[in-house]
Amino acid sequence: MSFYARISGYLQYRTHDHLDAAIERLRRGAWLNDDEQWLVRGHPREIRTDATIDHDRNLLAIPAGVYQNLGRITTELFAGATDGVVVTSSNDACFDAWIETPLPEAANVPPGEGGDVSSIRCIDLEHFARTQGLGVNQFGDPGHFQWQWDVLDAFHDKHDPDILGILESANGPPG
Repeated sequence: MSFYARISGYLQYRTHDHLDAAIERLRRGAWLNDDEQWLVRGHPREIRTDATIDHDRNLLAIPAGVYQNLGRITTELFAGATDGVVVTSSNDACFDAWIETPLPEAANVPPGEGGDVSSIRCIDLEHFARTQGLGVNQFGDPGHFQWQWDVLDAFHDKHDPDILGILESANGPPG
């Protein structure tokens, strides 16, 4: 069964080997092709965007979009991360959101390995909706699915990092 999630973020790695391991994982999952272009649903001819990887800075940026199954493996990408954030939400048989950041010990995890690499902050989207003036709309109420999309849009507007700005910055990601 597939899991669709809206994702945006960036990770900066301690070494080139850590970045290469993350790229290889993304290739194996068909999110990236051999030219490091992001793919739509793993289809080799459907390019989401050109490469968003800066090898000189060991920087991987995940462009905002809805991804199939990427939300299931984001934690794997944090091995070797020294900075970054991945913002994820979904209303695919759920209504969830979370913000993932590297733990200090993530930088010392060997490339491609697991361990204590990230911290995940779960977001109560109904509480978020109330604080943003969007109210709460229950399942079965008219306009429920549009309300969910509006909440997810507001969540990402508030929490997504400025990927383009990070990639264009000569000084690296904020931090």
